[in-house]
Amino acid sequence: MKAGFGKSDITPRLGVQLAGYGPYRNRAATEILAPLHARVMIVEEKRQRVVLVSLELCGLPRDLDTRIREVVARKAKCEAHQVMLSVTHTHSAPAVGGMEGWGEADAMYVETLPARVEAAVVEAMGHREVVEFGWAELPCEGIAVNRETDSGFALEANFKERMKATWRPDHPEMTDPTLRVVTVKARGKLVGVIHHFGCHAVVYGEKTNAIHGDFVGEASRAIESTHNGVVALFLPGALGDINPKLNHRIPSESKRALAAISRQYTRVIERGLKHASPIDATDVGSIRREVRFTRKPWNRALLERQIRKLERIFAVEGITDFPHNREKTAMSTNGMEMARLQGLRKILTECRGKRTPNPPVALHGLQIGPLVLLGCGLEPYQQMGRAVLAELPDRQICLVSLVGGMGYATDQAALTRAPYATEFIPLICGEIPFAKIQHELPRELIKLARRLI
Repeated sequence: MKAGFGKSDITPRLGVQLAGYGPYRNRAATEILAPLHARVMIVEEKRQRVVLVSLELCGLPRDLDTRIREVVARKAKCEAHQVMLSVTHTHSAPAVGGMEGWGEADAMYVETLPARVEAAVVEAMGHREVVEFGWAELPCEGIAVNRETDSGFALEANFKERMKATWRPDHPEMTDPTLRVVTVKARGKLVGVIHHFGCHAVVYGEKTNAIHGDFVGEASRAIESTHNGVVALFLPGALGDINPKLNHRIPSESKRALAAISRQYTRVIERGLKHASPIDATDVGSIRREVRFTRKPWNRALLERQIRKLERIFAVEGITDFPHNREKTAMSTNGMEMARLQGLRKILTECRGKRTPNPPVALHGLQIGPLVLLGCGLEPYQQMGRAVLAELPDRQICLVSLVGGMGYATDQAALTRAPYATEFIPLICGEIPFAKIQHELPRELIKLARRLI
């Protein structure tokens, strides 16, 4: 089996708006703390070839994902369905569209992005050689918290205590307590690393305006610096409800937290490099599907009523364009209501007669011997990820978020406590909320994995 790795710079110019953290914040980038990269792994066995691409971005709308995969496929001489594309989910990267109000996409950046990613593919194609794969799973507690059940936004958490590497959350079982490491060696020398972990890359919060890959990006840079010539790709696991132990802090604390959490996380990866066991990778495969999941039974009349109600908010005497009304609840500021309004308008334009839109969700399985990367175009909640892995105990499975899409896939418990994830985020993505995703997505992922295996 052969593999090749490549890396290219996708850092934007200063001034572009950064993604995430709330509506109409206008977070224009003011400094580059670390460059952003596209990282690529190409694997081939006989006449089969698959490509894995990781971008240091917050997310990709479906149309941009398709465009980049087509560019990569042409350069890698394969089909677009053989290219798996994910993002690291750093919120300190430029907005590229797909979410109303969550950062204005810069046309220059978006237009040039595919060509910049292509450069990493060219490098990977030129570095193909015979390789051996290894696998390690290591405890990785004390990095993350469940933001739904364990003070996950960390606004009032004791900063000094959480800075300690020995700190642990009250409910580690509600996080992803395991780091998965894939090693790739050629001629006995490490040439590539994949690290897979379920956690939002949001140590730096909404009060910051720096460009960087957050703690997972810093870890990749550290591994690449320590091991000359290595390319280290990060793949996000089931991170829908998982945050770092410190986030949303003031800039000075964010900077200290980023350094500490990055070091702590990197040390676990380094242990994985030492303890990885060889895996028998003698074949490769790729399956990509688009699935339409059940949506809530909304209709055109309901959409129009909701739009009219929201429009009235912005038609009162004395209204301004200030989005963050402190006297209102977090979910009903004018910025949040405007994001809802824009999302509803988008949905309405896509109605056809009485038929409401139901855009598909991408599912993508990529197999390298016993290793299976199982991707979906959403952010599954942690319990959903556990359900999938429990059904496939005899394989090295990595459930990968944000493969060809954006939005949340919540678990059953979140339906009653998380209107932000279940109702609001689908709207700002211009989609009707899911009705049964907590049941339908795990079932479809398991079916895909079994078909691939």
